Amino acid sequence: MIQGNSLAVSFLVQITLLVSPVTDAIAGEAEIAHLERLFSAPELASTQFSRSFLAAVPAGEVSRIVEQMVGSLGTPRAIVQDGDDYAIETDTHSIPTKMTLDSNGLIDGLLFQPPVALTASLEETLEKLSGLADTVSYLVETSGAARLERESSRPLAVGSAFKLGVLKVLADDIAAGRSRWDDVVRLAESDRSLPSGDLRLYPAGSPFTLHTLAAEMIARSDNTATDLLIRVVGAERAADVLGLDTLLTTRALFQLKAEKALANAYVSGSADDRKAILKQLSDRDLPSVAAASSPYAPGLEWMIPVERLCSLAVALSDLDVFQINPGPVRPGLWQRVAYKGGSETGVLNLTAALTGKDGRTHCLSVTLNGDKPIDEASAAGLFSRATAQLATGK
Repeated sequence: MIQGNSLAVSFLVQITLLVSPVTDAIAGEAEIAHLERLFSAPELASTQFSRSFLAAVPAGEVSRIVEQMVGSLGTPRAIVQDGDDYAIETDTHSIPTKMTLDSNGLIDGLLFQPPVALTASLEETLEKLSGLADTVSYLVETSGAARLERESSRPLAVGSAFKLGVLKVLADDIAAGRSRWDDVVRLAESDRSLPSGDLRLYPAGSPFTLHTLAAEMIARSDNTATDLLIRVVGAERAADVLGLDTLLTTRALFQLKAEKALANAYVSGSADDRKAILKQLSDRDLPSVAAASSPYAPGLEWMIPVERLCSLAVALSDLDVFQINPGPVRPGLWQRVAYKGGSETGVLNLTAALTGKDGRTHCLSVTLNGDKPIDEASAAGLFSRATAQLATGK
C-alpha cells in the first residue's frame, strides 16, 4: 500500500475515481487541452468535469488542489503524452497523469500520480532514494550484468516482494506439468489473512483457479491469495527459492505482530524453534487489523537480498499476471514490465524486471528499511524516474 505525501496531489490520488470506462471517442489532444486549461485557470474547473466526477470531488476542491500543486511543484511548462497517459512537466518535476473523458468530452476520471523529481542522472536518482531511509540496498542490472549496486547481497526486509518466490514455485510446477493454471483450489479458513486484498471476504470453500490467485497475489498483493498458494506449493519449497530457512505466511506475520512475546521468541529462536512456533500459530484466530498494525520489528519479516529479487523477477517476467499492474513504472517506455513491491511501516521494496523496446532486459530493485515511516510517494516517484532513465539513457 502506497501512503500519501504532504502534497495536495496525493489527496487527489486517494479520492478521485476513474468512474467510467475509457472511451476512444475523444482522447489525446483533447485531454492535453483539458489539462492545459485546468492548470491555466483552475478557478474554472467546474466547466471541465462531468456531474458524476463533481459529485465525488467538488470543483472548489479540484481548484484548490491544482493551485497547491503549482505552488509546490511549479507552473507546468509542458504537458506531453506518455503512452496512453500523460506527463505534466514543470522545471523540477514530472507528474504522471491518467485521464478519461465521457461521451460529452468532459473529464470523468483524473488521477495525478506521485510527482517525479527530474534528477540529472540515474546515479543522482539512486542517491536521493538512498536518503529516504537508514538502511538501503539496490541493484541495477542490464542483460544480467550489474551496473550499479549497493549492498545487493544483504538480506533486508522486503514486505510483499517475497511473493515473487511463491510465484516462482508455482510457475515451475506448471512448467513441469504438475499443475495447470486452470486448476481450482478452495479457500480454507486457515488461508484467510488481513488486507491487502479482498479474497479474505469470500466464504470458506470458494473456488479459485491458480491463475486467479497468482494474478491477485501479484497485481493486488492479496495476502489471502498468497497464503492459499503457499498451502498449494508448500512453504518449505517457497522458503528454499527465497533463501530462507522458514517461511512466514502473511497470516502468521500478523499473528506474531499481535503477540509481542511470541514474536520475540520467533526472532531469537533457531529454525526448528521458528517452525514449532508457526505450527502453534496454525490453530489460533486471525487478530484484528489494529492489533496487527505494529511497525516493522527487525527480523520479523521476509529478509531477502535485492539480487535474489531481481533474479526471480527476470525469470518470471514473461508471465501474464504482471500485465495488470505496472506499479510506478511508466509502461509506455517499455516492451514489457514485471513489477512487484512490498511495504509496511519502516519497510519498502520496489522491484521491476523490464524489457526494453530494443529487447534488452533490465532489473531495478531497491529496498529501504528504517525505524520510521518511509515517504513512499517520494520513493515511488524516484523509482519511476530511475526506470525512465534506464529506458531512455538520460
